Amino acid sequence: MSITTIMTMLDGAQRDQIDLEAAGHLMSRFDCHCDLLHVRRDPITALPMIGEGMSADLVDIVQAQVEKDEALRAEECQVVFKTWAEARNAEQVQSPTRSPKQSVRLLDVTGSIGNAVARYGKLADLVVLPAPSLDDGRLSSAAEAAIYDTGRPVLFSPRKELKAVGNRVAIFWNDTAEVSRAVVGAMPFLEAADSVQVMAVADDSFDASAVTDFAGSLVWRGISAEVHMVTSGHLNLSPGEALLEAAADFDADLIVMGAYSYSHLREMILGGVTQHILQVAGRPVLMMH
Repeated sequence: MSITTIMTMLDGAQRDQIDLEAAGHLMSRFDCHCDLLHVRRDPITALPMIGEGMSADLVDIVQAQVEKDEALRAEECQVVFKTWAEARNAEQVQSPTRSPKQSVRLLDVTGSIGNAVARYGKLADLVVLPAPSLDDGRLSSAAEAAIYDTGRPVLFSPRKELKAVGNRVAIFWNDTAEVSRAVVGAMPFLEAADSVQVMAVADDSFDASAVTDFAGSLVWRGISAEVHMVTSGHLNLSPGEALLEAAADFDADLIVMGAYSYSHLREMILGGVTQHILQVAGRPVLMMH
């Protein structure tokens, strides 16, 4: 099992360089193709609700300015794309090939970011996005679409330089279908990892034997995983904080966990375990719905 294609976003901003580093690590690790998706705002739909006092001429002026701004941003993306591709000595392609080894492609489309991520994310084996910051307050439309509308594993990378991705993998197990699917999505990393540890919070939410059973099942795939039961009560830590502390002690360079379903979206946005981990982990997090 391997990864042949990944997809990530390109905004034309300086921060793209750091965001693209994770994609570069993955291209080297799996010798795979990378699609860089840039989404332009549609001038027609970019305007807010038009009031009665807004003339048709003013609407045309505003839409023309939006179109000009988006064209300039697309040009910046072209520069970032070419610079990055040439620095990696990656082949620039226009369409899928039978040998996608370390090739790159720029997808420049117009429309809704969420719709674009949902459409093109389905074409990749893995979607790579920047982790949300503490100031965001909610997941971006790109992140929500990647998690809920692609059916693909999503890797959130911290906006900092990475030494490695996936050498030491921590699986945050809670005996749910979401984390089970995340493990399947992360299997290429698990099979190539130097060390894997299954971490779970020791509480009454599920039978602890399920953790050891799961870790044991990985042996079928040639993966030897340790089990670490995390306790948080006496340390006055939340479950998310306790798991992150355990991952830091393990020196994990990838966390694998499940994403909540739509019914848990409010908890996810307003400070649940998932959101907390994404915001403060400081290391790559792979999740799947």
